[in-house]
Amino acid sequence: MTHISKRKLSKEHFNKLVLELIKSLERSFKKGETKLVFYELFTYTERAMLAKRLAVIAMLAKGVSTYAIAEVLLMSPSTIDRMSLKYEYGKYEAIIKYALGKKDIWEIVDSILTVGGFMPPRVGGKRWRKFNKSIYDQKLLET
Repeated sequence: MTHISKRKLSKEHFNKLVLELIKSLERSFKKGETKLVFYELFTYTERAMLAKRLAVIAMLAKGVSTYAIAEVLLMSPSTIDRMSLKYEYGKYEAIIKYALGKKDIWEIVDSILTVGGFMPPRVGGKRWRKFNKSIYDQKLLET
């Protein structure tokens, strides 16, 4: 989990910083260097958190159950339930409309849900976990 200091910036300064972050990312989009900027700006934990959030939103939009999402993405059911409630209230409409427009995310979601095209048996404890992670990592690297 990421850590945020207990000392908070004023709302005005915080909003200005967030807008500058957005402008910085937009500049990198225009120059085609978004991946480099993203990897330098965010830690592994932050990238994982953002990627999983996007996957949750895509899966909710696809109608996948909250239980299945929690199992597949190895996230807590309470986190998925909170996001599901926000989804039901229409909180993620802009993300679905603008960020998930490409078919790539849907292919990744399908791959995650079917473990690369075939469903392994759920027996045997954690024996498939390493295999699932390698497919997930491979699909993320291809995009």
